[in-house]
Amino acid sequence: MRVPLFAALLIAGFLGACQSNDTAGTSTTPTLLVTNATCLSGHCDSLEILAFPSNQPLTPGGLWSIDLGLMTGPQACVTLPPSATFRVTGPDSTGVVHTVIYTWTPAVSLSLGAIAPEGGRLQASPTTAAFVPASAAGWRVTLPGSQLLSDSGCVR
Repeated sequence: MRVPLFAALLIAGFLGACQSNDTAGTSTTPTLLVTNATCLSGHCDSLEILAFPSNQPLTPGGLWSIDLGLMTGPQACVTLPPSATFRVTGPDSTGVVHTVIYTWTPAVSLSLGAIAPEGGRLQASPTTAAFVPASAAGWRVTLPGSQLLSDSGCVR
């Protein structure tokens, strides 16, 4: 028995509309509850919170990082961006200039680190293990340091 083309398209459209989506019901991007490990006797050093995507290009300018914000107190709640891009432009061996775009989303692993606001980002590096932010609604981390746990304490 042959199914008419329009009926097949209608059935395919209906089945496509009924498929589940892994991100269905997820209206927010993952959050980080960051604890400032420099706090002593009521004083906290300011820290620039950085994320280092795992899809790093090999560039002479240091690691690609995403600036997540400045922390001035004992804790901060940071929402990860839905995506970030990094562009590398340069000539190939024949002299033709190309641009390569690296894209990060919460489904791609990253590591975290922190630097003093006046510190040079070229020397910045991660201190946590790599993790996939989208694998949990929220995370808890102590910076500087390596402690990282999935947590819902900062989920809005």
